[in-house]
This record gives sequence, C-alpha cells and structure tokens, in this order.
Amino acid sequence: MPHDNEEAELRLLAATVYDALNARDLDAFLTHLTDDVEFTSLVAEAEGATFRGRDGVMVWWDTVMASFGDVHWDVLEMIPGPDGRAVMHLRISGTIADVPVEQTMWQATRVREGKASWWAFFRTREEAFEAAGLGDH
Repeated sequence: MPHDNEEAELRLLAATVYDALNARDLDAFLTHLTDDVEFTSLVAEAEGATFRGRDGVMVWWDTVMASFGDVHWDVLEMIPGPDGRAVMHLRISGTIADVPVEQTMWQATRVREGKASWWAFFRTREEAFEAAGLGDH
C-alpha cells in the first residue's frame, strides 16, 4: 500500500482529471498528463489504437467528445498501490445518436511526478490489476 500522502495525491489527481473531463476542459485535462503520456481507450478499441503524447490526447479527445453527447465519468472506486500505480472502477455515461449509453470499466493507471503517464481500460478488475502490476486484490 502507498503512504497516506501518496494515496491522497493519487485520489486528488483522479478527482481533478475526471472533473476536467466532465467539464470538457481540454486545457485543464492536459495539465495533469505527462508530455509522453500513453493510453488506450475502450471507446476507440475497435481501431486498436494506443494514443501517445499530446497529439494522441487530441485525437482521443476529438473521437470521444464527437461520439458522445453529455458524456460523464464517475469514479466508483479507487484502489491505490505503490509507486504511483492505481486501479479505478469507472462508469461512463452519455448519449450516442440520442441513445443513452452507460458502461462500467476498470482503469489501470501509472502516475509519474504528480501527472498521469499511462493508463489502460479493461472490462474486468483482474485484467486491470494485472496490467497495473498490483497482483491479486
């Protein structure tokens, strides 16, 4: 388990990042990511894309924000680990072509120097914990 201070920083970062997403505030979102950020997205998984750097964030942002109306992310649970690693259970909701959509997922995350440097989304808790290198929880 991380130290209390590290856990508090992880929780604050997660809340701040998802607040920026929910506000559709790209500039605020970008301030919490490393320049070499790398991530995957369930929303864009059909393309099998891994998004890299600021350019990747912009492509992802345009894809997600164009696909969803009224998109909203909720952090349902966060399980912090050591060394800036964490797993979160999330719910995304919104509309696609005026049809309500809701999906829960698991996110494995790594943080470096107070900013998100990597994340990936998974359908199961076990997959997320394995990807985060947190073993069985």
